[in-house]
Amino acid sequence: MNLKSIFDPIDRVIAQAKSYIHEQEARKQNILQIENKIEFIRPELEKRKAELMELIRQIEPDDEFKRRLEESLAQLDSYLDHIHLIAEKELVLSILKEEKQDNDEGKKELREKYVKLQVNRMEEQLRNTNNFFEVADFANEIWADFDLFEEFGRDDTVVQLLVDRMNETNAKNTETRMGRDLRKTLEHIRLNLVKSSAWSDEEVKEYQSERDLKLKQLQAVKIPENRNFTVSILGGDPEVIRKLNEVYALPSRLKLDWVDIEKPEAIENIFRSTTKHDLAIIYSMFPKHDKFNEIRESLTENGIKCVDVISFGTSKLLKVLEDELIQISFQNQFGGK
Repeated sequence: MNLKSIFDPIDRVIAQAKSYIHEQEARKQNILQIENKIEFIRPELEKRKAELMELIRQIEPDDEFKRRLEESLAQLDSYLDHIHLIAEKELVLSILKEEKQDNDEGKKELREKYVKLQVNRMEEQLRNTNNFFEVADFANEIWADFDLFEEFGRDDTVVQLLVDRMNETNAKNTETRMGRDLRKTLEHIRLNLVKSSAWSDEEVKEYQSERDLKLKQLQAVKIPENRNFTVSILGGDPEVIRKLNEVYALPSRLKLDWVDIEKPEAIENIFRSTTKHDLAIIYSMFPKHDKFNEIRESLTENGIKCVDVISFGTSKLLKVLEDELIQISFQNQFGGK
């Protein structure tokens, strides 16, 4: 008997259980932090509610100003009803910020490595280029990468390499000797000396776009690219969508929207949209909150699938996106529901 066939399914279950327990502990920690925030927020809201109620009691019934106070009281009641969702929003932002800091450090290392390679490459190629105008044409690449050279203090170095080599390849014409203001020199070279071969502004942007893609090294995803998807995220903070696009190579045909659940019209817009929504994700530690239950019921009535992500990390959210959209694509392809 093949022992691997016995052990593999068990090992997968064990790995899944360990992952589930890890997520469970993370959720407990998140909920504890939210409850601690609520301990501070609730007394402050209730204190203001009591003050408003006392002020309302003292104002004449038909006074216009009383209506304004009653609207503020209703807003306070809404805050108290959704206090867990308000408190968790702040936690979402702090967790996403931590992810961003980790990601930024990695990106900085990539940029620094890229700059070192570019400087070494240019030095080598300039040394082996003997034509004045071919040397001058390196101004295009230097100009396109100038922001990165400045970030790591290599801007003077690369321009000096270029200027020195231009002077060496055109030693007989003293009028082309370059001055000390290296940035102006570089711009002058790019815009004047080699007009026939200098890159246009559009070409510079294209080069920078390709360079940025290389530097971002976005993580690949399994979301199908052959069809359009529209997905709404409810709860948390809109920053999560920006974060997903920053870390993952999301398909261009995937449209992600963040929905402000405090605005009834935002929920209604999902149903009124001319674009069919494929999926709604409740992104919260409290997916069974009354507010979400109400929204989930409306989504179901309108034929929109709704799933929960009880995590504030982008990796869990991305995994749910992949699994659900793969399933939707499969069902559409083979006529399932």
